[in-house]
Amino acid sequence: MSKPPSPVAEFIVDQLRDWAPVTARRLFGGWGIYNGPVMLGLVSRDTIYFRVDERNRPDYEAATAKAFVHAARKRAGVEAGPQPFRYAMPNGKTIEMAYYEVPADVLESPDELAQWAAKAHAAALKVARNKLAKKKNAPAKKPRAKAKKR
Repeated sequence: MSKPPSPVAEFIVDQLRDWAPVTARRLFGGWGIYNGPVMLGLVSRDTIYFRVDERNRPDYEAATAKAFVHAARKRAGVEAGPQPFRYAMPNGKTIEMAYYEVPADVLESPDELAQWAAKAHAAALKVARNKLAKKKNAPAKKPRAKAKKR
């Protein structure tokens, strides 16, 4: 049996219903906010965060919004700051989670929330396109030679 979305995730889906078909899906300990296959936001501990890039980050900074910090880092005493949350994968790759808290006054206006969601969606699409381009430009992996049996 799947767990129903949190009231905060349901609120966001409802607020954005006139902008686009948005869904909430389980994401580790929280909820991802999706428009189709693209995750434009997340809900963690009843706080709503939207994806940012260099184009919409100034909006969040002007509103003194906090960057997303993973719960484990919060427990370790790491405060949210102006830099996005980054972590290293076991393969050495660094993952950046560039999400910022949506200001409370934006949440109160469906029209304004839709504008911020559209910018977050554009930022998420840009990341997806960049990943796809990197994948296409990556050299083809050679198949591994099978070990000879003795």
